[in-house]
Amino acid sequence: MEIVALWQKHAALQYSFASYAARRMELGLTEIACLEQIQVRGPLNPKEIGQHLNLRSGSATALIDRLEFKGFVERSRRRDDRRSLKVGLTENAFVAAENDMIPLAKALSQIARSKSAHEREVIEAFLSEVNDQLQVHCEGQDANHK
Repeated sequence: MEIVALWQKHAALQYSFASYAARRMELGLTEIACLEQIQVRGPLNPKEIGQHLNLRSGSATALIDRLEFKGFVERSRRRDDRRSLKVGLTENAFVAAENDMIPLAKALSQIARSKSAHEREVIEAFLSEVNDQLQVHCEGQDANHK
């Protein structure tokens, strides 16, 4: 199967998996996406969450409010700048992820360990380039017209 077709299948399965996990965690897809952004990037301020999820300020605030109410995130202020707010994951978020996200991560790690060092380097380089292109397109830029 061609690489682009495999990537499209991966993207479709990733969406299906996120939907499945969201339903089991009693969350919406945007809520799952927010938790994933914080997991990958670390604590974020509300503006950054809005940017990464392509949400307006009010929608990002409402999203954070819902996740905080459900016990998945917590807001904290920086000690050096009390006006600055960061949103991080709670222990409850990690406990909820144990049912679906963590087993998948372990399975993917096992697949990676089964590859040679050279194969892992090639795969990592390819995925890094794919991620770079996704980032460019998420920002609404054409990769060929930077």
